Amino acid sequence: MNRTVKSLVLLLGVATPCAAHAQQLKWTWNADESLVKNSGFGDGSTDSPATGGGYALYDPATNLMTVSYTWDGLLTDLTKLHMHGPATPDQSNPQHVIETFGPPDPPVGLDLQTGSYRETFELVTLTQPSGDLLPSDILQIMTDGLAYVNYHTEQFGTGEIRGNLGLPTVVPEPAGLAVMCLLLLGIGGPARSRGAGRNG
Repeated sequence: MNRTVKSLVLLLGVATPCAAHAQQLKWTWNADESLVKNSGFGDGSTDSPATGGGYALYDPATNLMTVSYTWDGLLTDLTKLHMHGPATPDQSNPQHVIETFGPPDPPVGLDLQTGSYRETFELVTLTQPSGDLLPSDILQIMTDGLAYVNYHTEQFGTGEIRGNLGLPTVVPEPAGLAVMCLLLLGIGGPARSRGAGRNG
């Protein structure tokens, strides 16, 4: 294998994950009672002092979704945690986009009034009473900014606090990885130039 081919193999081996990482999508949210729209009250308010937040991160190179939730000061225990959609910020939708728990039951030992939860999983077809959602359907709803997180509790079965995801941002590649890609490009260029000089 000549130097040019070796350089290209090395470049593809590192530049490809660099490009894939640059395509990761991230959603963040803040949650409180003012965003609840399905509580059964006229204005949607639960008058809960609780707050929450979190993020969702999707990597198209691996089809892995990471979700991280926080909640603080819920009036009663958290029972269910889901993402719903499609829905605009002033709408609700019983359809689930991402299942977290409830069912199954929240993990044993989890603080259900002030706590946090994080998991990473493969994005697969979600089967539910409203119909199957393919991974592409889920991503479409999320990238359209039409998903929200609902924190269901014992007192508020339809949701005590809510956080709207909004539109995603693209996660930039780490600086070190970008530098590595640039160095590889530099390695590839001079190798081809030297080879051309010898063979010309």
